[in-house]
Amino acid sequence: MKKATQTDNYFHIYSRRRLLIRDVMVLCDGVVFVLAATISYYLRFGTLDTHYTTYLYVVPIWTLYFLFMISTRAYTKLDLNILRFGIVRLTAATIFSFALFFSVSYFTKSSTEISRLWMGYNIATCLLLLTAYRFVFGYILYKTRLLEKLQPAFAVVYSKSHSNVLSAIESKKDSHRFNIVKKIEVPVNVTDQNALNYFEENILLLRRSVPDALIIAISDHDRAQFTDIIAALSAMPSEILEFSSLSADSSNLGASITTSSSDQFREWVVVAGLPFVRTAVQPLSARAWWMKRLEDVVLGVLLLILLSPVMLLIALCIKSTSPGPVLYRQQRHGFNGKEIPVLKFRSMHTHFCDTGTSGELIQATRNDPRVTKFGAFIRRTSLDELPQLINVIKGEMSLVGPRPHATTQYALYQGKVDTYFSRHRVRPGITGWAQVNGWRGETDTDEKIQQRIAYDLYYIRHWSIWFDLRILFLTVLSGFANKNAF
Repeated sequence: MKKATQTDNYFHIYSRRRLLIRDVMVLCDGVVFVLAATISYYLRFGTLDTHYTTYLYVVPIWTLYFLFMISTRAYTKLDLNILRFGIVRLTAATIFSFALFFSVSYFTKSSTEISRLWMGYNIATCLLLLTAYRFVFGYILYKTRLLEKLQPAFAVVYSKSHSNVLSAIESKKDSHRFNIVKKIEVPVNVTDQNALNYFEENILLLRRSVPDALIIAISDHDRAQFTDIIAALSAMPSEILEFSSLSADSSNLGASITTSSSDQFREWVVVAGLPFVRTAVQPLSARAWWMKRLEDVVLGVLLLILLSPVMLLIALCIKSTSPGPVLYRQQRHGFNGKEIPVLKFRSMHTHFCDTGTSGELIQATRNDPRVTKFGAFIRRTSLDELPQLINVIKGEMSLVGPRPHATTQYALYQGKVDTYFSRHRVRPGITGWAQVNGWRGETDTDEKIQQRIAYDLYYIRHWSIWFDLRILFLTVLSGFANKNAF
């Protein structure tokens, strides 16, 4: 754990919708530079038939502008409330980028090829368009009251004995510009079935809404009463803060750190003057969400096209070697704990594909008699997982992520690792960090379960595009022929 700072400076959580607005503004700035170059060319030469070299000049100018904006944090300090979208930084970045570009062109003796009048028109047009669209966009957001929706969304689950925590958080929402979208009080009387049903319905709605931050302020007694519900909240892809009755004094926090036995990420923070333990940060924070989704769609479609002949051949082999359907659908836990139908090529005899009347799923073992001869081959090479490319394109899964477990195995895993549901904070994957490190196949010991989940949580905390590509590369090299796959 890390120690908490004594200042109440925690409210830095960004709304994902607000971050999306910033990404759109970066793209719009690039479009403005291209449009300004075209307009300036018309003003200078009287034609819209712009020479291609004009746009070649735009690339370095916009690059310099972008780097200046990033270095001055102009995109991370947008003040929507007063429509001041970093106009000062924007003006400085525009003048700096054009001045530096022209200076370099002058000293490299290439400035003679650039029309100075066009350059002047370009600077003026860029400043006019950049400033105008920011004010117009900000005015629309302000008038439509979308500003409130763009603020970070907080949810609070609390016990009646901890209602002071809710009051303290509410007192900060205006000064720190965030919304409390959900307030759920734990029922006092556990024998009141109506109250319990209402509580569970609210928890379900909370999980579907996915706030930016979830604050849990529950007494030890209530935590013991609702263990499963509280544990399931860890599947939410939100920043999760748990209230602690310990003093925020650093000496006390240090003592608590040394006695923590959990491998889960934990950090002390101070919110509204109260001490909290941050047990989870937003996974794939900021723009990583849409970057990973773009990766899944592009690579997923490409792989599905390239592997379609192989998949067709596998389907024909399954049909010719064993009666029954080619594909098998199994309910598994997906993103945020939601149940999803995962597709696989059928590798077992048809009458063994059902979980049975008891609903219990028996894991496959080495030399399992339920597996067909051809099924043993596609399981050993993981080719039975290829139909999950369809799940990826549909958005139910990702190419890389924690492997989805069957819903009937929840009790087995949850009883062994208290951070089990945290692996559902991202979409499940066809392959994962645990699988390429050998933790796959039958989970017949506590160590296998714990190691698999530990690797999954490591992946979530350290995600990057390059990490995904590394895992995909290792999967191609070794993941399709693993000794633990059967």
